[in-house]
Amino acid sequence: MEWELSTASVHKIRTQLKLSRTINGPTCIVHFPKGVSDLFDDRSPDSSRKHIPVLRFLRMFDLSMQINDASLPGDPNIYLENKTAFADKFIYVASSKLEIHQSFYTSSCLHLPFDCYTTLQYVGKSSHCKMLEIKNKINMQWFARLFQQNIRIDPVTRKPLELDPSWREKYGPMCTGSSFVMEKLRRPDICAAIDHYKIQTSDIDSQNHTNWLAYVQICMNVCKQGLDQNLFSKLLIKNVENGLKEFQIRYENEALVDEEVVVHAWETSGRCDQLCFELTRGCDVCIQATMTFHRSLINNCHFYSQKAKI
Repeated sequence: MEWELSTASVHKIRTQLKLSRTINGPTCIVHFPKGVSDLFDDRSPDSSRKHIPVLRFLRMFDLSMQINDASLPGDPNIYLENKTAFADKFIYVASSKLEIHQSFYTSSCLHLPFDCYTTLQYVGKSSHCKMLEIKNKINMQWFARLFQQNIRIDPVTRKPLELDPSWREKYGPMCTGSSFVMEKLRRPDICAAIDHYKIQTSDIDSQNHTNWLAYVQICMNVCKQGLDQNLFSKLLIKNVENGLKEFQIRYENEALVDEEVVVHAWETSGRCDQLCFELTRGCDVCIQATMTFHRSLINNCHFYSQKAKI
């Protein structure tokens, strides 16, 4: 699966779906009309009904971010002057957190008109944090949020670079939030599930390392395998049925094409609603992540299978 959209693809999707954009200082809003979710729908093998897996959900956020940064016909503005501020430099995702409101599983949120708000939350020395919220256009209720901490990187040394002082001075005072850093996990000696994976060419992005969304897919695959093989406790499996509430991921080291990584999965001690993941390459930790599930039962759920909810 290719993880990045080309500029031409972004423009084609925006035109086909009739997406529009509003930029207002530190906030950019991408307007999605009714019915655009058909682009992200998939069919569950256990049901004739459609569902929208979390990965496709994250790709919708990713599409919004690319539209934010695009030069659009008749709209010369570029959100946060990204093409100028980050020209010839890499931007790495340091950590991210997806939150899904339980109403997402009980209503047709994405089949109605909605807006994706991107707001600059924090500006540091070499990093900045954005919050993306998908909101119901009628009542402005959010049903999904993504917090993403990004680092400016030198493409040669692969080390952090300071943000341009003038950019920090302009946008820093507009921020009202804080940075997002996921806490480090301590992997136990014995894990519930372990899998090996070889990084594919299709996992690599334009910065020549594994795309941040590819890591999400790898973790979700191990989760699904563990569910299929009943490797997790009955209480955790029961909570999986309630739908994913939160997915956090922290990136430490790069994984490159043809490298083999090992994925470790375990349940959080003392909890029945959370899975932890660590992906290693040799002695190096590439990423750590957690998946947390809603604890309360979903009534009138649109999904029938556990897999459809993750």
